[in-house]
Amino acid sequence: MKPEPNHTVRPDVVLFPLDDEVVAFSERAQCLVSLNASAALVVRGLQNGLSTAEVEQSLVAEGMTLPEEAGAWVAAALEVAGSHGLLANGASVAAAGTPLSDNDDSTGPPDMPDLAPYRPRLEKRYRLLGTCALIRFSAQSQVRLVDAVIGHLVTEEDATPTVVFDLVATQPGDDHLHTYIYRDGQPIKYAPRLSLLGPIVKACLWQCAVNAHNFLFYIHAGVVGTGKACALFPAAAGSGKSSLTAALVHKGFRYFSDEVALIESSSFDVCPMPLAFCVKSTGWEVIAPYFPQVLTVPTHQRGDGKIVRYFPPPPGAVQQRTAQVTHIIFPRYDAKAASELKPLPRAEAFRRLMDECLALRTRLNLDQVRSVVETLSQIDCFTLTFSSLDKAVELTSGAVGNP
Repeated sequence: MKPEPNHTVRPDVVLFPLDDEVVAFSERAQCLVSLNASAALVVRGLQNGLSTAEVEQSLVAEGMTLPEEAGAWVAAALEVAGSHGLLANGASVAAAGTPLSDNDDSTGPPDMPDLAPYRPRLEKRYRLLGTCALIRFSAQSQVRLVDAVIGHLVTEEDATPTVVFDLVATQPGDDHLHTYIYRDGQPIKYAPRLSLLGPIVKACLWQCAVNAHNFLFYIHAGVVGTGKACALFPAAAGSGKSSLTAALVHKGFRYFSDEVALIESSSFDVCPMPLAFCVKSTGWEVIAPYFPQVLTVPTHQRGDGKIVRYFPPPPGAVQQRTAQVTHIIFPRYDAKAASELKPLPRAEAFRRLMDECLALRTRLNLDQVRSVVETLSQIDCFTLTFSSLDKAVELTSGAVGNP
């Protein structure tokens, strides 16, 4: 019997073993997903020309499920395979994209004027990755709010800028200083008051720097290092990853970033992206014992409406070179839970890691994916649930090693 047409696996799907599970990849469809043992058996069976009924029998014969449950197991595996593009009629996954800030949705108004000649009050250069941004301020009050967010990136080098931002202020009579933001002369953003300006300019610089950088995976994660190695803390907003990252830096770990990991190669090399720590209002008192300045620095409003404060990493704490990932820890703050660190199967870690992957720079190929899986097989993976930040630091240091 042949598999049903709608249950045909793409002909180029390759299964790479990862511990007791597999990572499936289709280069043509650019789908990359980890599968547990039962899902892998289903995909392998279809690749070998089995019908779904025969695949169900294989699941039962392997002792993975009962006969009356086998149909549901196969259906679930097919749904996963189809949603990730592994089936012949499944959707392809976009391989490359533009990584945008996840905390700024401000855009210029449709009637935003073209950039007109003006005399800047001040010009400053800021460096992030390989990008040198020249920012021209039309009002002195803009400088304080922008430098509260990216001031630690100021460079005194008289380098030719790779991008130029013009911040043109206007005060239409509502007691707020409005700012039109232009990139290389083109209108891109609008800040209707000063409290919004810093996060918007940060997002503009961040986007330019990332888009100009050569990377493989763009992961939403905190990153700290011990010199030649580093640990990733991938997690969604509100997980406590920024607080954990800051507390570890206070303990002596090297700082890469509290929100983005740019994985440059299939061997999981990560470059520093030393943006200022960003702390939401709910976390100010949590961070204050480690960095008291969080209570006194300016307050900003992000494009998503959240009230935040920024403070730079301590002098000398920023990692200066790339480092290879040796640990991946998925943090989750829970005020009512005991603080504990648990080993995580690598295939499950890969699934969670890809959930936090916001963009790929280029199309993946078989050699890259093979190398990714081989590297991942050497990385220690954990979940970290914590209610105490001090305990979280202790557990993480115990797993990763003290700096």
